[in-house]
Amino acid sequence: MVQLLCSNIVYEKLKKELSKYQIEIKPDSSLVLVENGYNIPDGKLSVVFDGIDYMNVIKLLITGIREDLHFINTIVGFRDNKFEVIEPIDVFYLEAGPNGITAFTEFNRYSIKETLQYYENVWGIKGFIRINKSQLVNLLHVKEIIPWFNSRYVLRMENNTELEVSKMFSKKLRSTLKI
Repeated sequence: MVQLLCSNIVYEKLKKELSKYQIEIKPDSSLVLVENGYNIPDGKLSVVFDGIDYMNVIKLLITGIREDLHFINTIVGFRDNKFEVIEPIDVFYLEAGPNGITAFTEFNRYSIKETLQYYENVWGIKGFIRINKSQLVNLLHVKEIIPWFNSRYVLRMENNTELEVSKMFSKKLRSTLKI
Protein backbone atom coordinates (compact mmCIF):
# COMPACT_ATOMS: atom_id res chain seq x y z
CA MET A 1 0.00 0.00 0.00
CA VAL A 2 1.41 3.42 -1.04
CA GLN A 3 0.38 7.05 -1.23
CA LEU A 4 1.08 8.97 -4.45
CA LEU A 5 2.00 12.67 -4.66
CA CYS A 6 2.50 13.37 -8.34
CA SER A 7 1.01 14.85 -11.50
CA ASN A 8 -2.17 13.33 -12.95
CA ILE A 9 -0.30 11.83 -15.90
CA VAL A 10 2.24 10.07 -13.67
CA TYR A 11 -0.52 9.08 -11.23
CA GLU A 12 -2.40 7.23 -13.98
CA LYS A 13 0.75 5.45 -15.18
CA LEU A 14 1.72 4.42 -11.64
CA LYS A 15 -1.84 3.34 -10.84
CA LYS A 16 -1.87 1.06 -13.88
CA GLU A 17 1.52 -0.49 -13.09
CA LEU A 18 0.87 -0.86 -9.36
CA SER A 19 -2.40 -2.67 -10.00
CA LYS A 20 -0.48 -5.37 -11.89
CA TYR A 21 1.30 -6.21 -8.63
CA GLN A 22 -1.73 -5.80 -6.34
CA ILE A 23 -0.20 -2.72 -4.68
CA GLU A 24 -3.00 -0.49 -3.38
CA ILE A 25 -2.99 3.31 -3.47
CA LYS A 26 -4.12 4.75 -0.14
CA PRO A 27 -3.81 8.40 0.99
CA ASP A 28 -3.00 7.36 4.59
CA SER A 29 -0.16 4.97 3.72
CA SER A 30 3.13 5.35 5.60
CA LEU A 31 5.05 4.93 2.30
CA VAL A 32 4.77 7.83 -0.14
CA LEU A 33 5.95 8.04 -3.74
CA VAL A 34 6.71 11.72 -4.39
CA GLU A 35 7.38 13.12 -7.84
CA ASN A 36 10.12 15.78 -7.91
CA GLY A 37 8.58 19.20 -7.30
CA TYR A 38 5.91 17.98 -4.88
CA ASN A 39 6.17 18.48 -1.12
CA ILE A 40 7.60 15.59 0.89
CA PRO A 41 5.23 14.76 3.78
CA ASP A 42 6.58 14.78 7.33
CA GLY A 43 6.72 11.56 9.31
CA LYS A 44 6.38 9.21 6.35
CA LEU A 45 8.92 7.17 4.43
CA SER A 46 9.13 8.93 1.06
CA VAL A 47 10.67 7.91 -2.24
CA VAL A 48 11.34 10.95 -4.44
CA PHE A 49 11.57 10.33 -8.19
CA ASP A 50 11.54 12.10 -11.53
CA GLY A 51 8.26 11.56 -13.38
CA ILE A 52 10.05 10.16 -16.39
CA ASP A 53 11.61 7.46 -14.17
CA TYR A 54 8.34 6.12 -12.74
CA MET A 55 9.17 2.56 -13.88
CA ASN A 56 12.26 2.60 -11.64
CA VAL A 57 9.96 3.25 -8.69
CA ILE A 58 7.86 0.23 -9.69
CA LYS A 59 11.00 -1.91 -9.86
CA LEU A 60 12.05 -0.68 -6.43
CA LEU A 61 8.69 -1.57 -4.93
CA ILE A 62 8.37 -5.02 -6.43
CA THR A 63 11.94 -6.12 -5.80
CA GLY A 64 12.55 -4.19 -2.58
CA ILE A 65 15.86 -2.58 -1.91
CA ARG A 66 18.15 -5.51 -2.57
CA GLU A 67 21.41 -5.70 -0.67
CA ASP A 68 23.33 -6.64 -3.80
CA LEU A 69 22.60 -3.41 -5.63
CA HIS A 70 26.01 -1.77 -5.92
CA PHE A 71 24.84 1.84 -6.14
CA ILE A 72 22.86 1.54 -2.92
CA ASN A 73 25.27 -0.63 -0.98
CA THR A 74 28.51 1.25 -1.65
CA ILE A 75 29.92 4.62 -2.59
CA VAL A 76 33.13 5.49 -4.34
CA GLY A 77 35.16 8.07 -2.48
CA PHE A 78 38.25 9.96 -3.59
CA ARG A 79 41.18 10.35 -1.18
CA ASP A 80 44.94 10.72 -1.65
CA ASN A 81 44.63 10.73 -5.46
CA LYS A 82 42.85 7.39 -5.59
CA PHE A 83 39.31 6.07 -5.53
CA GLU A 84 38.13 3.72 -2.79
CA VAL A 85 34.90 1.74 -2.41
CA ILE A 86 33.22 2.47 0.94
CA GLU A 87 30.38 0.57 2.62
CA PRO A 88 27.56 2.67 4.15
CA ILE A 89 28.13 0.99 7.52
CA ASP A 90 31.63 2.53 7.60
CA VAL A 91 30.38 6.08 7.00
CA PHE A 92 29.89 8.07 10.22
CA TYR A 93 28.40 11.12 8.50
CA LEU A 94 28.19 13.03 5.22
CA GLU A 95 28.75 16.76 5.00
CA ALA A 96 28.10 19.30 2.26
CA GLY A 97 30.74 21.99 1.98
CA PRO A 98 32.16 24.50 -0.49
CA ASN A 99 34.11 21.73 -2.26
CA GLY A 100 31.18 19.29 -2.53
CA ILE A 101 30.11 16.33 -0.41
CA THR A 102 32.52 14.67 2.01
CA ALA A 103 32.03 11.24 3.61
CA PHE A 104 33.63 10.84 7.03
CA THR A 105 34.64 7.40 8.29
CA GLU A 106 36.33 6.62 11.60
CA PHE A 107 39.76 7.78 10.45
CA ASN A 108 39.39 9.18 6.90
CA ARG A 109 37.44 11.64 4.79
CA TYR A 110 36.48 11.10 1.16
CA SER A 111 35.16 13.35 -1.59
CA ILE A 112 32.05 11.78 -3.07
CA LYS A 113 29.53 12.42 -5.84
CA GLU A 114 25.76 12.92 -5.60
CA THR A 115 23.95 15.17 -3.09
CA LEU A 116 22.91 14.90 0.54
CA GLN A 117 19.31 14.64 -0.66
CA TYR A 118 20.25 11.61 -2.76
CA TYR A 119 21.89 9.83 0.19
CA GLU A 120 19.06 10.85 2.52
CA ASN A 121 16.59 9.15 0.17
CA VAL A 122 18.68 6.08 -0.64
CA TRP A 123 20.33 5.45 2.73
CA GLY A 124 17.49 6.52 5.03
CA ILE A 125 16.52 2.89 5.30
CA LYS A 126 20.08 2.11 6.46
CA GLY A 127 19.85 4.47 9.46
CA PHE A 128 21.02 7.78 7.97
CA ILE A 129 19.13 10.91 9.01
CA ARG A 130 19.48 14.61 8.19
CA ILE A 131 20.55 16.61 11.27
CA ASN A 132 20.99 20.04 9.69
CA LYS A 133 21.07 21.55 6.23
CA SER A 134 24.61 20.36 5.55
CA GLN A 135 24.97 17.04 7.42
CA LEU A 136 23.54 13.55 7.25
CA VAL A 137 24.48 11.20 10.09
CA ASN A 138 24.60 7.41 10.41
CA LEU A 139 22.69 6.71 13.64
CA LEU A 140 24.57 3.43 14.06
CA HIS A 141 27.71 5.42 14.97
CA VAL A 142 26.11 7.83 17.47
CA LYS A 143 27.51 7.20 20.93
CA GLU A 144 25.63 9.88 22.88
CA ILE A 145 22.80 12.35 22.33
CA ILE A 146 23.26 15.45 24.45
CA PRO A 147 20.33 17.89 24.90
CA TRP A 148 21.46 21.38 23.95
CA PHE A 149 20.08 24.91 23.95
CA ASN A 150 16.84 25.93 22.16
CA SER A 151 15.55 22.37 21.54
CA ARG A 152 18.78 21.34 19.85
CA TYR A 153 20.99 18.33 20.38
CA VAL A 154 24.67 17.49 20.05
CA LEU A 155 25.50 14.02 18.75
CA ARG A 156 28.78 12.57 19.98
CA MET A 157 29.97 10.00 17.50
CA GLU A 158 31.99 6.85 18.25
CA ASN A 159 35.16 8.70 17.18
CA ASN A 160 34.25 11.57 19.61
CA THR A 161 33.35 14.01 16.82
CA GLU A 162 30.47 16.23 17.94
CA LEU A 163 27.74 17.23 15.49
CA GLU A 164 24.97 19.72 16.20
CA VAL A 165 21.37 18.89 15.34
CA SER A 166 19.59 22.08 14.28
CA LYS A 167 16.28 23.07 15.82
CA MET A 168 14.54 22.40 12.51
CA PHE A 169 15.72 18.76 12.39
CA SER A 170 15.48 18.03 16.16
CA LYS A 171 11.82 17.06 15.90
CA LYS A 172 12.57 14.43 13.25
CA LEU A 173 15.42 13.04 15.36
CA ARG A 174 13.18 12.81 18.44
CA SER A 175 10.46 11.14 16.38
CA THR A 176 12.87 8.68 14.74
CA LEU A 177 14.50 7.68 18.02
CA LYS A 178 11.32 7.99 20.10
CA ILE A 179 12.91 10.39 22.61
